[in-house]
Amino acid sequence: METEQRKLLKKFHTLLGKANVGQDGKEAILMSYGVESSRDLSAKDLLDICEKLAVQADPKLGELDAWRKRVIAAIFAYYKASGKSVNIDYVKGTACRASGFDAFNHIPLARLYNLYYAFKDKVKDRNAVNSIAKEDLSKIICLN
Repeated sequence: METEQRKLLKKFHTLLGKANVGQDGKEAILMSYGVESSRDLSAKDLLDICEKLAVQADPKLGELDAWRKRVIAAIFAYYKASGKSVNIDYVKGTACRASGFDAFNHIPLARLYNLYYAFKDKVKDRNAVNSIAKEDLSKIICLN
């Protein structure tokens, strides 16, 4: 655990530089977590801070993260419309299979767009078909 903590501390300080956060900014971050030194931060806090700093250093990462969340929501909606209960790992696996990538976080932005709209359209189509089927079924019942 100690080596992981050192790696996270190094990453924290590297990201501070990349995000152009000066000493005052660093002190403000540490104060918000109730500590005076970065060495007093827990691994969980360091991971959280590093994620935020990475997004600040490269705004494209924030956009990718937002689109990943949209894709996850769209695939969950698809399975819900299908009546199937799934977990997050299954949803990420579906996205990987649909995109042809081995890891969910390796899917590029353009593919995330495509996946989002494809699954969103699938849900719309499924709902429209279900609505038509219900109407037809009610007409058949009335005829009997």
